Amino acid sequence: MAQYNIQVSVRNIIDYILRGGSIESVALSSTRAVDGTRAHQKFQKAQKDDYQVEVKLVHTCQVDQIDFTITGRMDGLFEEEGMVVIDEIKSTGIPLHLIKGNNIMHWAQVKMYGYIYAFQNHLMGVTCRLTYIDLEDYNVQHFTSYETIEDLEDFYYDILGRYAKWALSLERFKERCLDSIGTLTYPFATYRKGQKQLMHGVYKTIIEGQKLFARAPTGIGKTIATLYPAIKALGEKKTEKIFYLTAKTIGKEVANQTLNLLEDQGMVLKRVTITAKEKICLNEVTKCNKEDCPYALGHYDRVNTAIEAVFKATDCYTREVIESFAKLHQVCPYELSLDLALFCEVIVCDYNYVFDPSAKLQRFFVEGSGGYTLLIDEAHNLVDRGRSMYSVVLEKDQILDLRRKVKDLDTRLYKYMTRLNQKMLHYRKACENYEHLRFETKDMPYDIEDDLRAIIYRTEKIFKEHQNWQYMEMLLDFFFTAYDYVKKTELYSEKYITSFEKKGNNLRIHLYCMDPSDNIRMATNEMKGVVYFSATLLPMSYYMDLLGGNKENYGMMLSSPFDSEKLGLVIDRSISTKYQNRESSIGPIGEHIMTIAREKKGNYLVFFPSYKYMEDVLNDLVFSRKVEEEFDLLYQERGLTEAAKEAFIQSFEKPRERSLIAFSVLGGMFSEGIDLVGNRLIGVLIVGVGLPMICYENDLIKEHFGQKGFDYAYVYPGMNKVLQAAGRVIRTVHDMGVVVLLDERFAGHQYRALFPLEWSHYKTVVRKEDLYAVLDLFWNGENMNKS
Repeated sequence: MAQYNIQVSVRNIIDYILRGGSIESVALSSTRAVDGTRAHQKFQKAQKDDYQVEVKLVHTCQVDQIDFTITGRMDGLFEEEGMVVIDEIKSTGIPLHLIKGNNIMHWAQVKMYGYIYAFQNHLMGVTCRLTYIDLEDYNVQHFTSYETIEDLEDFYYDILGRYAKWALSLERFKERCLDSIGTLTYPFATYRKGQKQLMHGVYKTIIEGQKLFARAPTGIGKTIATLYPAIKALGEKKTEKIFYLTAKTIGKEVANQTLNLLEDQGMVLKRVTITAKEKICLNEVTKCNKEDCPYALGHYDRVNTAIEAVFKATDCYTREVIESFAKLHQVCPYELSLDLALFCEVIVCDYNYVFDPSAKLQRFFVEGSGGYTLLIDEAHNLVDRGRSMYSVVLEKDQILDLRRKVKDLDTRLYKYMTRLNQKMLHYRKACENYEHLRFETKDMPYDIEDDLRAIIYRTEKIFKEHQNWQYMEMLLDFFFTAYDYVKKTELYSEKYITSFEKKGNNLRIHLYCMDPSDNIRMATNEMKGVVYFSATLLPMSYYMDLLGGNKENYGMMLSSPFDSEKLGLVIDRSISTKYQNRESSIGPIGEHIMTIAREKKGNYLVFFPSYKYMEDVLNDLVFSRKVEEEFDLLYQERGLTEAAKEAFIQSFEKPRERSLIAFSVLGGMFSEGIDLVGNRLIGVLIVGVGLPMICYENDLIKEHFGQKGFDYAYVYPGMNKVLQAAGRVIRTVHDMGVVVLLDERFAGHQYRALFPLEWSHYKTVVRKEDLYAVLDLFWNGENMNKS
């Protein structure tokens, strides 16, 4: 009797057991699902009436200690001259004359289908056929081979036997994993305020396959409160995998620290952190082909050995672990991390691996079952990230320059480039009829999409022959731009707008996703539980709307676990930072900054809506008010490197004889994702209400959303930046500090309605003297929140 039951597809078995060769930079045929489907359907419709399409197969058998359920789908099934023919269709960008019909993985797939069909229908043999379709012109080439049932059976069980050895390792580990999760206990003696409520909400969401939007303030311990119940649900087989999505490095670090903590409690679980290709690449230059990278050369010949070695060695696949094994086995570390993710229970990665149509993990979110849980940290960031991931820009200059260079390389590619350039000339001329040399339309330019597809197919076809061409890198850059553009056209809807803008001789075409909700919803609807959580998911209705929620989904507003009396919150109404008042506000802002820093010695962060505004106030303080005679100064320079960013943060660690005033930009790198606990930061001053810059794209969003447009385009994104910056002050139950909101608009109902519950004790001042008195009361007298 078998000990384990495994359901697996023929394709997944073949992909693991028989893959070999090198990584190629132009190898996108398998990922262009829409193009491949079109080619398949076009060919299938042209066949005779007896040609059956997409025929499902299921076969059960026992190998070693495993009861296998093998699944598959035959592209075509028909009879020819009394013989059953099983057709496996492959779309390709490779010239058909270069295809020799010797791809062992393709033959293996059709042979395994052949065995299942022949066995179940008591046939002596079948004809296996490979059909290759050229994506550029839909020409077809066939390769056939008659196989007896005996040969097919030998082949089938040889492959299964080889796969069973690896599958047994996976199943035995899974058994240990589930047992350990079953006995896993919460690692702390008590729960923080709101933590248990969040944990129950996450568990319920997964069990019911729902979506949860949770406003979880700093200090609740939201990482453990989301991961722990998700892991318990995984142990009960309510979900297959957990994706912990976070946009920042610190988020990945906290997630891994939490998983390590649970491991110390006895949890046995495989997890991987996926690092961006450019960061983890071991080669001097990130060029993913065998000619330029020794790790790409023969990667697939060695990668299974690397996978099985790291699988045996450790359960935690950090960047350092992956790099170490990649060097040892000479394989690409990025591709190794993606492969390891297949065999992990928890995957920690950026949003784009789930949501970006050009970067998502195909094996999970295109070909996978979708029975996964998504834990989306700092989910407020996903609105802007979503707009960016689902939008794309195409520029004429890039096309024109490349067109000239390919003229002597390939006549057909030159023809496609010329045709595309002519259409862009037409759109550029149309821009001249508009005042700002730009116009927009709700319609997508389909004529451009067709030319880009032709360029993609042709580039892929000629790549091998001309890969040493001196401008190949430029062509590949455009290849990926075109690919990205085409992927975005597949998502185009009424929530997009296309803008055409003439800039000199250039034309800029922007497919702009104003509302990413449909695309995010499409990416999450098949998931087994999706949790959006952030300390600043306010207003909840805005985020539920733009992140693909609906009225059936769950919402949760949790209270802060911190004592509100330790936060001195002040609205300074004496200052207006509206654009028309900015010049006159420079001096008063400087005075108020110095007043606040005098009242209590310590470190302060001052956030401004722009570099220009920050620099104007800083210059006034330095040259007119001699601020450096009294205080230490620090300011965020434009374009900081990682080292400079770290040095900026380290400045808060130094003991000082006088106050430090640090100047930063609201919404920038110091507004969120940094922890300055205790006396490292005792005050934050926020200049202005954080409104994004008035610009063409934001105005398009405003117009798209109608009555709520100004709030969606400007007010809510701005207030989120304010809340994030203010959240830098109180990071633990022991912290104490002040937040001063320097703008009269904060006192208005529109903004006060966006305050979190823990801000209800705010004080309002109208004069500098009042500000001094309120701060003195907070720091030195009876706490102002009791006054």
